[in-house]
Amino acid sequence: MNKKKLGRGLGELLGDALEETGRVMDIDIDSISPNPWQPRRDFDEESLAALAHSIKENGLIQPVVVRQKGNTGAYELVAGERRWRAARLAGLHVIPAITASYEDDHMAEMALVENLQRENLNPVEEGLAYRKLMEDYGLTQEKISERVGKSRSYVANMLRLLQLPEEVKNLLSSGKLTGGQARPLLALASDAEKIQLARRIVKEGLSARKVEEIIRNGGKGKKETPSPASEYMKAIEEKIGLSVGSRVRIRIGRGKNAHKGTISISFRNDEEFQRIADILNQKSHENR
Repeated sequence: MNKKKLGRGLGELLGDALEETGRVMDIDIDSISPNPWQPRRDFDEESLAALAHSIKENGLIQPVVVRQKGNTGAYELVAGERRWRAARLAGLHVIPAITASYEDDHMAEMALVENLQRENLNPVEEGLAYRKLMEDYGLTQEKISERVGKSRSYVANMLRLLQLPEEVKNLLSSGKLTGGQARPLLALASDAEKIQLARRIVKEGLSARKVEEIIRNGGKGKKETPSPASEYMKAIEEKIGLSVGSRVRIRIGRGKNAHKGTISISFRNDEEFQRIADILNQKSHENR
């Protein structure tokens, strides 16, 4: 796997391609096919139409990046699919392109970094992109976090969203539900409960904090005004939960046991248990 981090930025990666070829050439637009590792599934039609209009007026100023498919005269996009699609809408027959040699793993990296840095992926697309890097190229969550410049817990949370029912993932993909609003739904036992609450979130515009509150109260609204101490404990739970990428609950004793308590971390399977154990073990070593 290419050791370059995605966090370097797309500009540097494009600079590498220019250094390899030293020139930009015009290529038949119909000889170019999309990047098969493109994580973005949906391209906003209105945004593409606006870009196509700009291309009609000013031409395609920034070239796309492609790689040649054998000796067939055909090419695959490495970066620039929005520009390629908009250029087709604008009626262009040829477009400027940088031709460079990239392995399959680098193709996947380029597609991911372009979307992360230029036009945010929705949570489902981002999770699927991370999962593909894990399944196809054997990257661990730790390696992915290093390459995309995100925390390991962030990557883990994006992957966990893929466990949600299809209807909920469709709400995420369409932008009706945010990752923060959807993440607490993972704590619910059944898909039916997750879907029902997801619909309520969209209908009532509930915040992520309100969703967590509803789940703690068994699906009902706010029962009582929380004390400053409980609010503080809730903030600690959220902080630890983000650190380990899983649900965390803190319980404090009462009366003579007020100085005692428990911290529980939820996990759904052996893999998730091992991931949490690795994180805790790593933090233990860091603090020595």
